[in-house]
Amino acid sequence: MNERPFPKPPPADPLPLEIWLKRTDRSEAGREPFFRGREAEYAVYRSAITSLSEGIVGGGTMIFQGAPGAGKSALMEECMEAVRRHSTPEAPWVTVAMNPDALGSPAAIVRTMVKAASAESERLREMASGTSVVRVLDDLLDLAGKMFHELSERGGGALGVSVGGRNDDEGMPASWVFQNAAPLLKKFHIVVCVDEAQNTPVSVSTKGVMDCLHRDPQGVPLVAAFFGLSDTQQVLRQCGLSRFASGRVVTLDPLPHDDSACAIRSVFESYGFTGTHEDREVWVNRLAELSQGWPQHINRVAVAACGIIRANGGRLDSGHLDEAMAAAEKYKREYYAGRLAAGSSRAWVYRDLALAAQERGGDLSHDRIESLTEEVRGKAGQSMEDFLTNALHAGLLAPSRDMPDHYRIPIPSFGDYLQALPVDSPSRT
Repeated sequence: MNERPFPKPPPADPLPLEIWLKRTDRSEAGREPFFRGREAEYAVYRSAITSLSEGIVGGGTMIFQGAPGAGKSALMEECMEAVRRHSTPEAPWVTVAMNPDALGSPAAIVRTMVKAASAESERLREMASGTSVVRVLDDLLDLAGKMFHELSERGGGALGVSVGGRNDDEGMPASWVFQNAAPLLKKFHIVVCVDEAQNTPVSVSTKGVMDCLHRDPQGVPLVAAFFGLSDTQQVLRQCGLSRFASGRVVTLDPLPHDDSACAIRSVFESYGFTGTHEDREVWVNRLAELSQGWPQHINRVAVAACGIIRANGGRLDSGHLDEAMAAAEKYKREYYAGRLAAGSSRAWVYRDLALAAQERGGDLSHDRIESLTEEVRGKAGQSMEDFLTNALHAGLLAPSRDMPDHYRIPIPSFGDYLQALPVDSPSRT
């Protein structure tokens, strides 16, 4: 391996402008065409991959977590694309996208990995046509078929194969299932990526799977990366993952201004908008400032601006900038309204939290949140744990980076929005 075994892949090709403007969610189009930044986060991923390539297996699990809209899924797509581009017939790598629900079943995990390895063998076989590597790849494909048959015969439902009318793998230790898959999977380097990892089921079987993914994969050379909301590490701790390598748990914060500007600039360049360099840079910087570096906002303000630019002949000029900024601000407010609607409490509760956070420099302690929400939670019969989980998943709160058991509003302008809500708590009315 060279010094940079997994360089970031080049940007994805942008969609036609009309299609891009109509997207309701970035995930609908796979890789984010204007993905920029996240160099520090990607360096964590590359370090873990390098360790795996050097034969270090176990303990390299990564967690990338953050509030909704922080760009976790986009980062995962970039990481997976890097693996795909790196795989060769001589040194095959496999990237496996895993649903968190599957983590409760050893059979589902192994079945997904074997399926991905078989598909990659097929792809590499086409690339290697006419070379001596083809025989090796043919052997891998043959081994995959035999392994399915052997495991189904020996273990009943070990790979989800129905035997005698049954189709389950209850009582089948995860270590056993991984051991029996190792003869095939050891030929690859495998990267398991789990999106929406905060939804990982907490169960005895999940703990067995997690032990194989994290500590001892039973001869399968793999590393796992979990991408999820702000409480992902907490959830995975309940699933048995308590000891992580230094620097392998990453919280996705807003991007620096330069990265935000670079992403918006690339949008304008990709769609061939005209105008002077000076006008373009004014547009880029104003929109980047409005986004506050939040990936979801970068996308939305760019969409809003492009709609105005397209309606005015594709030209960037100062005469339409205010109109574009107003449209972008409207998009932001709609996004915040959606986040607020996802909250489990009344709007005034989050307004009070935002005002209290402002008074205390941005962070609120667990005790302070518990006190401020005690009355409304009591009436609703809601525990503090359930309130916090909902607030984290809705993006209304995020864990503080600097202080344990403290929380903050993840985007400054979201705090401004909440503070300005025209609502008051019942005690003030």
